[in-house]
Amino acid sequence: MLNLEYAKTVTGWMNPAEMEWLASQAKVRLLIAEIGSWMGRTTCALADNTSGTVYAVDTWKGSEEHQQLLAEKGEDWLYLEFLKNVGARAESGNVVVTRKPSLEAAAEFAARGLKLDMIFIDAAHDYDNVKADILAWRPLLAIGGLFCGHDFDAGRVGVVKAVKELVSEYPARPAGSIWVANV
Repeated sequence: MLNLEYAKTVTGWMNPAEMEWLASQAKVRLLIAEIGSWMGRTTCALADNTSGTVYAVDTWKGSEEHQQLLAEKGEDWLYLEFLKNVGARAESGNVVVTRKPSLEAAAEFAARGLKLDMIFIDAAHDYDNVKADILAWRPLLAIGGLFCGHDFDAGRVGVVKAVKELVSEYPARPAGSIWVANV
């Protein structure tokens, strides 16, 4: 049985079918990295369905596309909303908050020799950033792990281009705009 009741109450763009698919994958994973966490909707869906740890990696400053939305908010508003939403999950260690740029976090994880059995990329959506995230995080995937991301659709040209170029010509599409590497 999937636990998505709370996650569905958190503001975000992940639709129910996508959250169900991610939650079902989290059930069989112990070390999960979520690259781009926004307000924690997907973080909670992952954390509430794994007995392991979700590393939530974000600056909580928003990418270029979110600057207008965040313009009138305080500097730490997004981060504080995320912390409020993940609450006890972070306090218990079920969610490990990693507040830094994606590439910096990937380098630190690599230096520690950390291998993850699920990596979900949903940070900036422009080609250069998606490409950099794929290149930085894919080497951190454990053998048999799941490498996936969000926003593989016509409106996200940069995501589609980077994924097709670096993941495979035809990445699997298990739910909505989620892409999965054929590894």
